[in-house]
Amino acid sequence: MIRATAKSSPGSPATSSPRPERPSGFFIPDFADSMFGPVPAAKPEVFPASAAGWTRLASVSEALHATLRQEFIEGGRVPHLCLRDALLPERAEALHQALRDAHFVRHHHGPYPLHIAPLKQQAPSALTDFCAWLQSADGAAFHAALVGWPEPLETRQVQVSRMDVGEFFPEHRDTDEEGLAVVYNFTRPWEDRFGGVLTFRHPEVDADMMRVPPLFNSVFIFRAKGAPHRVTEWTSEARGHQRYSVTAFILAKR
Repeated sequence: MIRATAKSSPGSPATSSPRPERPSGFFIPDFADSMFGPVPAAKPEVFPASAAGWTRLASVSEALHATLRQEFIEGGRVPHLCLRDALLPERAEALHQALRDAHFVRHHHGPYPLHIAPLKQQAPSALTDFCAWLQSADGAAFHAALVGWPEPLETRQVQVSRMDVGEFFPEHRDTDEEGLAVVYNFTRPWEDRFGGVLTFRHPEVDADMMRVPPLFNSVFIFRAKGAPHRVTEWTSEARGHQRYSVTAFILAKR
């Protein structure tokens, strides 16, 4: 497992460890075999059937699923879960290419200096298929079940974003409603000097309590209500590369 935190170990922002530390985020590079070895598949009724077409997480063992739910619950001030290899490899590759080909425009809200891809302006692609699944009842139910969210949720919005050099996302709160923000990352390559790190400010001291790098084919799921966060600037060191993400806001049913 690899932890993603402000300082996961001396001198390293992401270091292998037998167990993740809290309240930092963590990544599981090969979540099934790395934790328990080969395990039987979970009961199929736990997740919507459509999820299996997108992610191996839909077939985790009951034991691992229980661990993931517990990790979310014990995620500190902002309950959260970080996983690598979130989507099937072929799906992640197709999405990366579709993002490179997508039509992006400047964000409509002036203080947010980044680009978004309005879904209604996109040609049919792996990207539009993925966003349609995230927007579906199955997509909402899968993510709620994955972290053990106790109430029914529905997807309110899916946003596709791109950062170029000099762009960033200033500190903001997504919502005051209960539910989840689900961030899928498709940035490749990524190095620490590139920036583009999702950070959560500590409410009591002048420091970040959590830093999440935008690693390719990772997902970061967190409780969205009242959680101030930002994305650091995509620096000139990343010239020639872009930061790509797809974020779903999956909130309490109205």
